[in-house]
Amino acid sequence: MRRALALSRLWPDGVQAACRPLSGIPPAEWLQAYTAMVAAIRTDMARAMRSFDPIHRWCGTAHRVLLRNPYADIGLTCLDGQAAVWIGERIDRDYRIRCEWSDVSGPARHWLASIASTFAACAESLGFAPINTPIDQPWLEAA
Repeated sequence: MRRALALSRLWPDGVQAACRPLSGIPPAEWLQAYTAMVAAIRTDMARAMRSFDPIHRWCGTAHRVLLRNPYADIGLTCLDGQAAVWIGERIDRDYRIRCEWSDVSGPARHWLASIASTFAACAESLGFAPINTPIDQPWLEAA
């Protein structure tokens, strides 16, 4: 089981991410700390970027989607003592179907580029250190 976790990525492909360690939290208090972190991300990110609404979804088995708007997802991944908050273009089925019928991906990438600094500032205010990663669309290669 440990080997499978080591092969997993801390955040999904093609997203802007920020990380922070989860060390120092006693096991008995982990659930409370995790719940508080999710609530803070939902509240602060939605306040800074008003187009997002809370949602309960998963991206794969490790990446939890907390907020969604027509173009992007904001999520949280906790793995190996690290937490990563991330924002990236949606990859769910409904979004991909919209992309087949109209050029949604172009405006989505433009919007993500314009909101990148707001996301980074909000993540920093939550105690996450920004990570510079390229933004791409891995699902287009598979389609």
